[in-house]
Amino acid sequence: MSTNDAVEKTSKKDLFIKWIGVLMSLTALVQLTGIVTIDLWSYEAVLLLFVFSLAYLPELLHEWHCWKKTIPNLFFYLCGVLPCVYLLFEIPRLEWAYGSEWTNGDIVFGAMMIVAILKLVHRRYGYAMALIALTFIAYVLFGHYLPREFLGHRKFAFDRMVSYMFGPSAIFGTVISTFSRIIILYMLFGSFLNASGVGTYLTDFSLAAAGGFRGGPAKVAVISSALLGTINGNSVANVVTTGSITIPLMKSVGYEPHFAGAVEAVASTGGQILPPVMGAGAFIMAEFLQLSYSDIVAAAAIPACLYFFAVFMMVDLEAVRLRLKGIPADQRPSLKEVLKKIYLLAPIVLLVVELLVVKASVTRSGLLAIGCCVVISFFNKESRMGPKKIFDALYDGAKGCIGIAATCSTAGIIIGAVSVTGLGTRFSSAVLGLAQGNFAVIAILTALICMVLGMGLPTTASYIIAVAVAAPTLIKSGIAPLSAHMFVFYYAILAAITPPVAGASYAAASIAEAPIMKTGYTAVKLGILAYVIPFFFVRNDLLLANGTFTEVLRALSTALVAVVLLSVVLENTTYSGRKPHLLVRLCYLIAFFALLDAGAATDLIGLCCAVVGFALGYFLNRTTERS
Repeated sequence: MSTNDAVEKTSKKDLFIKWIGVLMSLTALVQLTGIVTIDLWSYEAVLLLFVFSLAYLPELLHEWHCWKKTIPNLFFYLCGVLPCVYLLFEIPRLEWAYGSEWTNGDIVFGAMMIVAILKLVHRRYGYAMALIALTFIAYVLFGHYLPREFLGHRKFAFDRMVSYMFGPSAIFGTVISTFSRIIILYMLFGSFLNASGVGTYLTDFSLAAAGGFRGGPAKVAVISSALLGTINGNSVANVVTTGSITIPLMKSVGYEPHFAGAVEAVASTGGQILPPVMGAGAFIMAEFLQLSYSDIVAAAAIPACLYFFAVFMMVDLEAVRLRLKGIPADQRPSLKEVLKKIYLLAPIVLLVVELLVVKASVTRSGLLAIGCCVVISFFNKESRMGPKKIFDALYDGAKGCIGIAATCSTAGIIIGAVSVTGLGTRFSSAVLGLAQGNFAVIAILTALICMVLGMGLPTTASYIIAVAVAAPTLIKSGIAPLSAHMFVFYYAILAAITPPVAGASYAAASIAEAPIMKTGYTAVKLGILAYVIPFFFVRNDLLLANGTFTEVLRALSTALVAVVLLSVVLENTTYSGRKPHLLVRLCYLIAFFALLDAGAATDLIGLCCAVVGFALGYFLNRTTERS
């Protein structure tokens, strides 16, 4: 075969795979627009059929001659596809027989589906999530051997376990339903944003707006990574995407490599807590709590703003300490030129207006935003979306869904195990008994458990698993469900920057060519507010915007002052460039905790401590100057 024939054959294979992805995206759009609709269970099975095809067919088609790879890949592919096809024929019967009259065929195909999902999530994210899911399956099958007072449950036969997992209470439950109705739409939105040039524009806009200030590249990283991170839903992917630009820029103006890597990791991870999309977390939380999307966004807004304000303050103080400058004007985009293309932000503005002002459905908002991406692309010759670009965007959106579909279906297995065994209730009872009613102990244990469960996992998966196991503990201790879910959400996400398994920090360290652990610990310092603030908003939910306008405004104002004081303490630098005295830092630290508490009495104490610290610092500086 000639080289040209081989290339042509390869291109045909690639085109075939692309068409599968495009058909997956079109299927979702047709279903979500209501042009043609099928029942939810069948629709989910169709999407998973496409997902398994996109995951395995590229390797099967391109490396079919390598039998060591082809045979196992073909086996796992069939394990995933055949149960989906089987369901399409059998769902009408299974809807009536679920949980009671399942056949041997149902059990066989159910077991195949479990195997295929575990293998797919292993292919995408390594062993961590697959092993967690296997642990939960083992708990269902063998948990009856544990003492009843220590998480034990009644015996479940293998066929009952499989039948439960194969149904709408587990694999095809709430999580995969959210994926098929909402998340896939916003993955497509992300791919259309990139194709229409909005992703590049956000980076250019950040460079033009903040690049010229002292330590400008770090501020660019905070802004651009936050904006892109809220949409793409993956901390590590965001680090790799934006970090390849921002980290070298930070190093070029004088930031140390480990600090540059940490800034990118913290900003990318923080994108998951930033409205409007919150890396799909907002949609899943709304489903779990049965609240409107706007309620979730309103609750998330203040903590997210405080988080990024804290990071911004620390990178600014670091620039003061190192006496750094910004990026020269000739090395960054002109703000005037960038503002001429401000229309490129129209899809994001439209999405926010639709979701928060008009309060339209999440589906309608996403569809309109995708349409807006296509329309605004025609105003820019370079990013104009013709048929080929739209085709590629549809494929990229579908391809991006492989990992998250694997995550959601695996999370369904875990939630199924928790649900059928009553683990959430049993775990809550065990933690509450161990804590002896002490709220601080309950919160600390829950936070640790969430971070451990989230280690090595993508954001969506870590939140779902942590919610299933840990949220009931907080709710049983008297915490409002929304506050409990936000608490769990924060700590599940923080696993991405918390050593020893800190995926975002380690990815950033690799790009920065910095020591891994040093980057990880610096990221913890920069993101410290996220470790602290959940303890305060579960005590007083004013920081979740639950109160009168005056109360919330006062809580936000004092919290902003608290963040400034904490930044000075952690960076050990003031805006005068001096190191604050140890007593001054101690006063500021006490003031930080008091001001963040959002109570009138604690605010007064905090402000007094802040004034004392400032006066003490001024006096000590004058004394030093005279001597």
